[in-house]
Amino acid sequence: MHGFKPIAAPLSAGIRRVITGAIAVPTFLTSLPSADAAEPRLDEVVVTAVALRKSPLEVAQPTAILTGDELRRQVATSIGETLSQELGVSSSYFGPTASRPVIRGLGGYRVQVLDDGISSLDVSSLSQDHAVSLESVVAQQIEIIKGPAALLYGSGAAGGLVNIVSNRIPGERAENPISVAAELRGDTAMDERTAAVGLDGGAGGFGFHVDYFDRETDDVQIPGFAQSHALREQLIANGEVPSDVRGHVDNTASDTNGGAIGASYIGDAGFVGAAWSQYDTVYGIPGEEEAFIDMKQDRFDAKAEWTPEGSAIDAIRLRGGYNDYTHTEFEAPGEPGTLFNQDAYELRLAVDHHFGEAWNGTVGVQYLDVDFEAIGDEAFVPRSTTESISVFGFEERNFGDWTLELGARAENQTISPDPTAGLPDSDESAVSVSAGTVWKFAANQALALNVTRTERNPQAVELFANGPHIAAQRFEIGDPELDKESAITADLSLRHSAEHLEWVVSAFYNDYTDYIFPNPTGAIADDLPVFSYIQEDASFQGFEAEVTIPLFEAGTSHLDLRLASDYVRGKLKDGGDLPQIPPLRFGAGLHYDRERWHVGMQVFYYDQQDKIADNELPTESFTMLDADLSYRMPLASGDLFVFLRGTNLLDEEARQHASPLKDIAPLPGRSLHVGLRGEF
Repeated sequence: MHGFKPIAAPLSAGIRRVITGAIAVPTFLTSLPSADAAEPRLDEVVVTAVALRKSPLEVAQPTAILTGDELRRQVATSIGETLSQELGVSSSYFGPTASRPVIRGLGGYRVQVLDDGISSLDVSSLSQDHAVSLESVVAQQIEIIKGPAALLYGSGAAGGLVNIVSNRIPGERAENPISVAAELRGDTAMDERTAAVGLDGGAGGFGFHVDYFDRETDDVQIPGFAQSHALREQLIANGEVPSDVRGHVDNTASDTNGGAIGASYIGDAGFVGAAWSQYDTVYGIPGEEEAFIDMKQDRFDAKAEWTPEGSAIDAIRLRGGYNDYTHTEFEAPGEPGTLFNQDAYELRLAVDHHFGEAWNGTVGVQYLDVDFEAIGDEAFVPRSTTESISVFGFEERNFGDWTLELGARAENQTISPDPTAGLPDSDESAVSVSAGTVWKFAANQALALNVTRTERNPQAVELFANGPHIAAQRFEIGDPELDKESAITADLSLRHSAEHLEWVVSAFYNDYTDYIFPNPTGAIADDLPVFSYIQEDASFQGFEAEVTIPLFEAGTSHLDLRLASDYVRGKLKDGGDLPQIPPLRFGAGLHYDRERWHVGMQVFYYDQQDKIADNELPTESFTMLDADLSYRMPLASGDLFVFLRGTNLLDEEARQHASPLKDIAPLPGRSLHVGLRGEF
């Protein structure tokens, strides 16, 4: 892309030669989120982001995990796109690099993205054009909690969270003095070239980890016009000329790299360790001719765990992180616009315990300090300092087939804007409580109910914004008088898990009081539409459902059919629909596994979204056909995992309604992905 810095050009040239040769291999199948027979089943995987580290089937709140070969097949160029096919999850797609998860219609400040249990500490929640500074290609496991996770992780997780688990701070003694994992991957729709390498090892009580990744992409290739049919019709009706750009989305190329070095001392009763990591990316902003963002994050993390024996304390976990973050939004090469700086650190202490044989729980304290500033003519938020301190607790008691879960969190947040801005400080407290139960009424079946009442304090942008937000193409005005928002959420899930049949049906309802959102006023400022942050009562309701049915099984071979659907409806209590709510989605997939082979095909239909907010355009329906083929090849000293994947094989014009750019930046067209991963 014109104006981008050449990041690791020699390495990328080598990647290009390897991947170009591999792409010549024909394929017609791709991945679908389902269990792989060669991998552990879901109930054998532990979710680290829940209070007592259980499997998704054992907790009252709906959760999901991506790990192993399934994760390797789904890794994309951003966290949002990696997870966008998971039930209940969409993305804020702002091009292939800047894409955050949207959970059950909620995103931004209501969905937290964690780095192994604490915040990513970047500014991705501030604006949808800001990339998340975490990389899925180096992740070992990605965890999704659907619905409020505010009890353990703060009001920033009032709508859900995504936790990226890595081994950058080793917590267990290494099995070998050194082990290596190296990966190459690419795709044709954006000419992606990605390389990643990780080293783990140690001796005695010492453990270490090193990783590095590098990715380059070109402009995204699409099947038709960049502008949607609805937008083109609107422009013509207004006497304007639509853009003639088709076949690609301008200014969507990117260069990204990063890595980490970590080490730990590991004893019989725990460990202590630290890591340094860096994330650098330069990427274009769709809708802007030459504008791009140059981002850099340096991060330091520390972690310690102690598991004493013979006491009521099961584990003491200490986690901390410090972040030095900066990014510059260039209007064109050599023309810096707005500079964003953020220094932040977070500390979290949790104590797992038990009382007798029936009660188990965790209590803790968490502290967050964020120093944020935006400098430039288009800095629409004043400099501010945010300080938050919280205490939390979670207790669980077993009654035979019944499990009771109770939790609470109290959080105080102070936001102090720059005194020269003439704005008042914000000092608010939020209290969240929950109660849940899991009833295992049969050997392989359970009914789970979780009810929460959460409070979320307004953030600096919602309070103090006042200026043009160019990337979002709007002029934003905050309100210092905003009150905290609260929600009562109910989740009900019916689950069945057996060797020959798995299914889950979940329904949810969120009742919001004083829901905060940017409302289009109809006014114009600086040639941009004015959006003002306001509060109104709102509700979200919907469901997720999936069933995996075995069609054939003989020895190590089996064929499964998966049926799945999800839906969310977001609307204001006094009438009207909320913006950027994903539509109904349903589909089916076939999976065939035989020893080290996996073959899959899925087709999903995305319904049109015509339940839209004021000044929002509808999104047309589309069908996504994907397929994949993968093989884990045994080697003398390890494995080689090879996968081929085809996405959007029908070359459909597909637009993510949860994206603010859906009318000018559709999803990629037909694409072939290829990957090689060696583990030695």
